[in-house]
Amino acid sequence: PVELLDKEGNLTKDLLQAVTVRFGEDASFPRDTPTSYSRSNSDSDQYTLSALLHFLDHRDQSFYEYMKMTNTMGLQTVSFGDRVTLLDYLTGKSTNISGAGGEKHAMSDAADTSRHTKMRTGGGPEENGGGSARAANDGTRDIMRRERVLVTTSSVLSSSKSFSRVPDLIKEIFPPKHGAKGQESKAAGGTLAAGASVAGSAGVAGAANGEAGRRRVSQRKRANPIIVVPAATTAMVNMYNIEELLQKHQFADGRAIMEKGGPKPREVFIDHVVTRSSQRIRFRVVDSVQDFTEADWNSLVCVFTQGAAWQFKNWVWKSPEEVFQNTLGFYPKYNDERPKDAIKSWGISVINIERTKRHMDKAAVVGLWSSIEQYMASKKPEFLN
Repeated sequence: PVELLDKEGNLTKDLLQAVTVRFGEDASFPRDTPTSYSRSNSDSDQYTLSALLHFLDHRDQSFYEYMKMTNTMGLQTVSFGDRVTLLDYLTGKSTNISGAGGEKHAMSDAADTSRHTKMRTGGGPEENGGGSARAANDGTRDIMRRERVLVTTSSVLSSSKSFSRVPDLIKEIFPPKHGAKGQESKAAGGTLAAGASVAGSAGVAGAANGEAGRRRVSQRKRANPIIVVPAATTAMVNMYNIEELLQKHQFADGRAIMEKGGPKPREVFIDHVVTRSSQRIRFRVVDSVQDFTEADWNSLVCVFTQGAAWQFKNWVWKSPEEVFQNTLGFYPKYNDERPKDAIKSWGISVINIERTKRHMDKAAVVGLWSSIEQYMASKKPEFLN
């Protein structure tokens, strides 16, 4: 049996209230554990356990009704193209699933463990006269059956980080000395006075270049202010469309970009010019805080949320209210929608976006940047000159 447990460890039937999914007695997983089944058009975007449970419970609904309910709950949506093959696999009609890459699904792992546990405790051979050796062997097989592959040789050696910016960083830190050879030839061929003049000019230019280089190195050492967006592909603003919104001042449907096969970026950099000082600041946008250091937490400026408290699981702050006491918060929604009741006590700003009038996007984004600039001037002045 599949059981949902809330944060107190009590049984619940509400998937949004659950924090743990238990299969039998020996297997349990966090509700939003990523599974081995990826979207058919994106190997990097994996379905979560909660998404599959919700899909399985509402498999008889039309796709439109299912998608509407899923978006309202803030859960991940199973795409239309994956419904048939995924449903056949989850209901046992098929034993193969192409999107899983040959690996066992987390739900199937748990189900296998539960069935084996029932076999052992329900009158198996070891309880009907088997010796201690047989019991030990069965115990070993039970442990091996419950093992899951977390890393492989390939996954350890591979890297998801990009080093494409390294050449640019080298050029910033060690700028080329243009014209140095020309100055030397002029000094050798001219008079002593001309040579002294050239040498003096080279010294001034060298000092200026050195000062400019030190300023560039100092700017590189300063961390980028960080913006966090929801990881859910159903969120109105996520990694798929944040650059369109903040850099180009236009809202684009993230799901539409994803369905076209666009890859999900690991991080995005947004350049913004501060209105009052004309200072150019580069913001770093991510959707995961798993690898955050203390410096990253200190650099966190604002957070976009879809109104789901589970977005802040494993954060240094223990509740949404505490998160937004330490950072700026935005809740984007369509202008004809009501905000979720949960955000009323969070102290965050609502960003209203028109459904069809794209020329209205710029005004909303300008107001958003104005709020970020005011917050940084008050709470994060170290990022401003």
